[in-house]
Amino acid sequence: MSVTSYDILVSRDDSLSREIGRGLRRRGYTVRTTVQGGGSATAYVLSFTQRDPEPGAPIWLYVRLADTRTGSIVAAVSAPLDSLGGTVEARARAIVDSLTQRPPLTPP
Repeated sequence: MSVTSYDILVSRDDSLSREIGRGLRRRGYTVRTTVQGGGSATAYVLSFTQRDPEPGAPIWLYVRLADTRTGSIVAAVSAPLDSLGGTVEARARAIVDSLTQRPPLTPP
């Protein structure tokens, strides 16, 4: 199933999650903050960071869209955090572009 077939559930209230939700809404996705039983197919936004134990190792950001019924990953992004931009908005934009497989839009 394509990501476009899913509503998106963003239940975390941190700044990156909020911006990812806004970006997905701008792309035409239905974004919810609570679970609704019996509704359309829904994918949950799961994000986490990880750093290898070596000194100076980069922090990696992992974002997954997982089907809430099956747990299957329907889209994923993994990248060094500092490669996604210096602001939360820039990071969210890069994540949304990757999750929706759209090239970045040129800023006006």
